[in-house]
Amino acid sequence: MSGGGKRGALSCSLQLQTAMQTALQRARPALGDMTSTASQQQLKLPAFLGVRRSAQSNADYQTGLALMLGNRLREPPARLAQDLIDHLPTATTRDTVASAFSSSAPLVRDAFVSNNGFVNMVLDDAWIAQQVVRMATLGVEPTPYDKESGSKMILADFAAPNLGKKLHVGHLRSSVIGDTICNLLEYRGHKVSRVSHTGDVGSALATLLVELMQQHVPLETLTDAQLGQHYESGKKRMAKDPKFKAQVDDVVIQLQRIGAEKSSSGVHNGKRVDPEVLRTWERACQVSREAYAKIFDRLKVNVTERGESTYLHLVPETLEKLKACGLAVESRGALCIFVDGPDKPPMLIQKQDGGFLYATVDLACIHSRIHGLPGVDENRYDEILYITDQSQELHFKHLFTAARLAGWTRRDGGEEEVKLTHAAFGLVLGKDGTKLSSRNGAFDYLEDLLNEAANECSRRSLADASDSELNRVIGDAAVRYFELSQQRERNYKFLFDNVLNLKGNTGVYLMYASARLHGILRKATAHLQLNDAKWADFLTSDAVHLLAQASQDWHPSERELALLLCQFDDEVAATIAHLYPHYLCDYLFRVVSHFHSFYEKCRVLNDPQQETRLLLCAATDAILRRGLQLVGVEAVKRM
Repeated sequence: MSGGGKRGALSCSLQLQTAMQTALQRARPALGDMTSTASQQQLKLPAFLGVRRSAQSNADYQTGLALMLGNRLREPPARLAQDLIDHLPTATTRDTVASAFSSSAPLVRDAFVSNNGFVNMVLDDAWIAQQVVRMATLGVEPTPYDKESGSKMILADFAAPNLGKKLHVGHLRSSVIGDTICNLLEYRGHKVSRVSHTGDVGSALATLLVELMQQHVPLETLTDAQLGQHYESGKKRMAKDPKFKAQVDDVVIQLQRIGAEKSSSGVHNGKRVDPEVLRTWERACQVSREAYAKIFDRLKVNVTERGESTYLHLVPETLEKLKACGLAVESRGALCIFVDGPDKPPMLIQKQDGGFLYATVDLACIHSRIHGLPGVDENRYDEILYITDQSQELHFKHLFTAARLAGWTRRDGGEEEVKLTHAAFGLVLGKDGTKLSSRNGAFDYLEDLLNEAANECSRRSLADASDSELNRVIGDAAVRYFELSQQRERNYKFLFDNVLNLKGNTGVYLMYASARLHGILRKATAHLQLNDAKWADFLTSDAVHLLAQASQDWHPSERELALLLCQFDDEVAATIAHLYPHYLCDYLFRVVSHFHSFYEKCRVLNDPQQETRLLLCAATDAILRRGLQLVGVEAVKRM
């Protein structure tokens, strides 16, 4: 996915790719236009022409482009590498900093060929300084939506709890991973629909409703805690009371009717549905939604509910489409799709009694999302993401295969296919390595976990014990960040000693850095007597010149921090490409670690280099604030 605005951080890899394209075209003109994607694909060249951060301590970036092309061009890679270096441009066409600040500097200061044939490049310190001033003065702004430049319409399906139940700890992963991926995609200029495909029909909710009705629970005073209690008692009755189970089965059918009988306006008319069932269903759903909204608000999760019932009225038409194209066939009285061939177990989409399943609703849903059905999904999406746990991998494999076999993913017979992605994640474990729950000394419910995080913050004196709101903010942010810092596909252990660690890759560590930066700003602008000081209050118009000059005598920690800040856009791109939020978390941790190292080794205030070092602090603050916003963590002014 692409996107690069005119403000904020620039991609070093993209800048160097441009330089290497020019060098290759100059050195080997017979290869044709190297700015052409078709030319690069024909030569089987990798993204960014293989440019990546160098593994060597004496270089910033490297590329194995000469090694890749050497065999194909039948010439020694070392000679080709040197020719590329000799033809590197002194400036890049993508360097908009020069025009913004009436100043310019070469991108590459030095380049050399290593023994293994790699081209190693050292960025010019003055160019790095320009980028730092750019970030310090302009901030790091998102890319505006522009379809001509590659922006896409994307739907992300995440969170998706079952109404009638309290949010359990397992909902943490889908909610915050999905929300963060959406933040990143929007930052890169894509239009994103954030959808929670809630379970507002089905046997679990029907079990709860029957139990509530039989126990004559007053709906006016119903709470989410009661919902959980009555669901558990109803679930126990299901296992040993045939009459209760029969009533639940009947309510399941009634819930399906609620969705299936929706009018064109999208409002159910309640026909053939028991009024008591309808009232109880509406109240239980309302109580659940209100409880979920509070938790999502604490975790900074932004998502819109679009439940299963939204798509139930599309199921009959969807089944007819699948039968008409010959994909859905009858097998032993049921309707199936043999997605893996006739010898493998099929995907069941309609039971022998005519009832349908979770997969049936998902098929109706994915067809609507791809083709943009009026009144349901107004947009025609270019890409659809599902963020769920790994246990659903087979389900989504079958779902995506069925959609492709039905011809749905190529709209209007076009060549471009709608991209379908399942971003799966592992489990949250307790300290004993089993699934996190009350059985291993943890918590079943997400709200309890967040409340305990706030209590732990107070006990560990991460904030004033009397400031319960600040402890809550820090605790909620720490839980969210710790989740995101884990490799998405792996299981991980949730331990408060790790979550609230002030030294490691934690939200607390990053928030502390944010508070420290605010403290530096407050002290630097104290003489201005401003209520709400900003970095721009002391930055002068000749900042580029000053920092470029100072960069000639940078302390190693200054250059390391400045170079790292310039890599923000590359890290965002890598995070999106793999849908791995932990990539961005790792980067932010490196930024904060380098900032602390710089601050310890270089005096900032009351020093001859105060202004240029405050520029580094301002750029660090801009990157950290944007990074924290993307991962959904609130920057704080004190800790």
